[in-house]
Amino acid sequence: MKQIAFMFSGQGSQYVGMSKDLYEQFDSVKQIFNQAETITGYPLKDIIFHEDKRLHETKYTQVCMFTLYQAILSILNKYQIDAKYSLGLSLGEYGAYLHNQVFDFETGLKIVRERALLMDKASNNHPGKMSAIMGFDIALLEKIIKDSHSLVTIANYNTPGQIVISGESHSVDAINELVKNAGAKRVIELNTSGAFHSSLMSDASIGLSNYLKEIKLNEPQKQLFINLTGKAYESNIKDVMTKQITHSVKFYQMIENLIDEGVDTFIEVGPKRTLCNFVKRINRQVKTLNIENIESLINTLNDLEVKHEIIS
Repeated sequence: MKQIAFMFSGQGSQYVGMSKDLYEQFDSVKQIFNQAETITGYPLKDIIFHEDKRLHETKYTQVCMFTLYQAILSILNKYQIDAKYSLGLSLGEYGAYLHNQVFDFETGLKIVRERALLMDKASNNHPGKMSAIMGFDIALLEKIIKDSHSLVTIANYNTPGQIVISGESHSVDAINELVKNAGAKRVIELNTSGAFHSSLMSDASIGLSNYLKEIKLNEPQKQLFINLTGKAYESNIKDVMTKQITHSVKFYQMIENLIDEGVDTFIEVGPKRTLCNFVKRINRQVKTLNIENIESLINTLNDLEVKHEIIS
């Protein structure tokens, strides 16, 4: 019997038209999109399904992605597919909270909307950048950053061979040059709207903490693995949520720990197959599946030997 973990895609994987065929196929997806538009007042279908620059603006992107998580979870529920474990990359962790019933969809959507607005404001007030560093020793990178005494941090431990740094633009540029000269295989500046998972997001972290004070959240109902530690959640969900904004995303550590738990199948919930590709670089022995459209849904259902009558 397969040991499954759901993993939720992060911000940056969105694209125009994502999930449109799922919307056309499933009434539950239509209902979720309509509900999200009512709650937020955002024209989500226009933003997602048509060429619209708002899809790539943080304050809209995060709401669009979270709505998609709920839509795909509704389809998984229809086919009685569930997972004992869940995780997400950055924003994707909110999909894992949703799966763990930390909040219902409406509450989660309102939190994500507030988080997105706070992060957008912090990005405007404290601009910075992010870059991906590939093929470089992690311990040496950590030392270079520490010795620089700059406002740069490791934002994402995606795989042992791909690390993302974040911080003040000129400081990120300086670290990029240092690691290039020290033998990094590739350094790629990322097209992001802010220096996420760095101290430049402190205002957003404080703002979210204040927003969450009056909101009741539940303890996770399943096995939730979190960005902050790379391990299973232990306690204080609000603290986890607020710290996540300024701290590193320990993605490959979560995957390695889940494999140690016996997980052999990872299903990516969300657009593209970015997380599936990361997992394959971490461990090629495990199976990776994804759901973002009808084709990938059919492939996943077939692989899991779930009966369906979907015609692509």
